[in-house]
Amino acid sequence: MPRTFTRRQMLKLIAGAAAAAMLSPVWHARAQYPTVRMDPDEADPNTYVLMGRAIYTVVFYEKPDTTSERINTLARDQSCRILEEVHAPFSAHNDLWYKTDLGYVHSAWVLPMRIYPPQPFIADIGEWGFWGEISQVYTEARTEPHVQAARKYRFYGSTMFHVIDVATDAEGAGWYKVADDYPPKVVGNHQWVLARDVRRFPRAEMAPIHPFVGNKHIEVSLDEQSLTCYEGENAVFHTLVASGLGGALGTPPGNHAVLLKQASRHMSNVPYEGMKEEDIPAPENVFDLPGIPWNTFFNLEGMAIHGTYWHNDFGIRRSHGCLNVPCEAARWIYRWVHPIGGYEDEFIRSDRRVGTPINIV
Repeated sequence: MPRTFTRRQMLKLIAGAAAAAMLSPVWHARAQYPTVRMDPDEADPNTYVLMGRAIYTVVFYEKPDTTSERINTLARDQSCRILEEVHAPFSAHNDLWYKTDLGYVHSAWVLPMRIYPPQPFIADIGEWGFWGEISQVYTEARTEPHVQAARKYRFYGSTMFHVIDVATDAEGAGWYKVADDYPPKVVGNHQWVLARDVRRFPRAEMAPIHPFVGNKHIEVSLDEQSLTCYEGENAVFHTLVASGLGGALGTPPGNHAVLLKQASRHMSNVPYEGMKEEDIPAPENVFDLPGIPWNTFFNLEGMAIHGTYWHNDFGIRRSHGCLNVPCEAARWIYRWVHPIGGYEDEFIRSDRRVGTPINIV
C-alpha cells in the first residue's frame, strides 16, 4: 500500500529537502520547492499520485463538515495527498469533499492534480519538440535556463506547453524552453523550466476518441451549469461547468460549433504594446493564465471549453465567458470533438461544416 504522510512528516520532508539542496546539484535546482517524495514502487515516471494544491489558505476538518474540529491548514500552493472523494452537504451546487492525509477539505478550496516522480531529461527532442505537462505541484518558469534567472511565471501541475528547445546548466540540471503565445504576434517569446518537472505527454493520451462516430454534438445548460456529449441520442460524457458570470462576461447561448482546438493556450488580457485602446481592461478585470490545457474554441470572440487550474468549483457561473471544466474533462472533450488533428498540430482549425455542434441554452 502507498504510504501516507502526516502534516508533521511532510514538513520534515520539506526541511530535509532544503538541507539536501546545499549538497546536491539536482536538489539545488529544487531548493525553493521540493519534489513530492514517493515510495520505491511508485518511482516509475508514468506512475502518479493524486495531490491537492491549496488554491488559497484552506482549513482541514476532522469530518466532512465545517462544524467539526479544525485539525490542519495549508497556505496557497502547499499540497496534500488526496485519498478519497466524499459527498457531504456544503453548498447548493457542490457537495464534493476530499479525504486527505491532513483531514477532510472541501473540493472548492483545493485543485486535484496528477503528480509524477521527477522526469528524465530528454536531450534530443527532435525538430518539432513535444507536448509537455507540468508534472509537479508547480514549477518556476524563468527567463534563462538556470535557477538564478528571473522568474517570469509559476507554472502549475496539469498545465500544458510546447517544448521547443533544451539546455543544461552549470550544475548539470536539464531545462526545457517552452513557447509562449502571449502577447499575440510576438515571435520568440518563451520561458525555461526544469526538465524534471515536465512530463512528455504521450501521443496515446492525445489520440482521438471515437473518431469515426457520426452525429456527435454537445448540449450545454446554463441553468444547470452542465455539459453533455452525445453520439446520436446516446449521452457518452457529462461534466459540470462554470460558465460566464453574465452581462458582458456571459456565455452566449445559441448554436455554435468547434472552430479551433489548441492543446495549450496562454489566456491573458494584460496590456501590451500595440493593444487597441478599447481592448485595455480595467485593472480589476486583468487576468494572466499561461498553459491553459485542452482548449476547444466555439466562437470568434475567443470563448472555449477548457481545463481550469485556478479554481475547482463547478456548477456555478464564475468565468469571463468561457466554459470552465476540470482538466481531465477538458482533455476528454478535446480528444472527442471534431476536427481531428495530429500530435504536432499547435492549431487545429475548423468551421461549422466540420466542427462538432455545440448548443448552449
